Amino acid sequence: MTVSWNTTQPAPISWEEFLGLGVELRRESELVDGYLVPREQRSRNHQKVGARVSNALERAAVVEMRRDGGGSCYETNTEVDVLLWEVPPTARKPDAVVHRCLPDYEQLTAAHCLIVVEVLSTWSARRDRVHKMSDYADAGIPHYWLVSFDKVGALTIERYALSGAAGPYTHIGTVHRDMGPVAVDVSDPFPIELVWRDLEIAPPD
Repeated sequence: MTVSWNTTQPAPISWEEFLGLGVELRRESELVDGYLVPREQRSRNHQKVGARVSNALERAAVVEMRRDGGGSCYETNTEVDVLLWEVPPTARKPDAVVHRCLPDYEQLTAAHCLIVVEVLSTWSARRDRVHKMSDYADAGIPHYWLVSFDKVGALTIERYALSGAAGPYTHIGTVHRDMGPVAVDVSDPFPIELVWRDLEIAPPD
C-alpha cells in the first residue's frame, strides 16, 4: 500500500506495511491504530533540547552500568519508533527514550522502555499531554517525562509514573530551572541525576 500526505488513507495498515514505507514518510509520521499521523512541527531548539536530555540520560545510564559491573544494560535513543502494540498497530516516536539493551535487529517495543520523554512545544502540547500520555500508560511504560524549554534550554521537567502495571500515570513532581542547579535526582528506574546546565541549548564550555 502506498500512502502519502496528498491522499486520504483508505484503510488501516499493518505494522509490516508501515515498516515497508519510505524512510522520509516514516520519519515524519507515527502510527496510531493503523493510521499514519503526521508528526508535529519541531524547531531546532526543540530538537536540541531532546538531544541534550537524551545525552544526559545516557551518561547516567553509563554510570549505573559501570557501578553495576555488567549486571544491567541500558541504551538511549531519540526519535525512534517504539511499537506500543500490534493490534491495531500503534507506534510513537518519543523525543528521548531510555530502554533496556536489545540486538540491532530486534524492534524496540514498550516492554523494553523504562523512560519516555516528550519535549513540549506549541504544536505538540495537547498531543503529548493527552494522547501520548494515555498511549504510553496503556502500553505499560513505567516513567513519562514532559520537558518544556525556552531560548536557554530545558525550563521545566514534569515526571509521571505508573502506580501499577498499567495507567493512568500519577504525577510525581515538577521541577523548574529557577529552583536550583539540579534538574532531576531520582533512584527509579536507576539512580539519575541531571543538572540544568547540561540541558542548555548552547553546548557546555
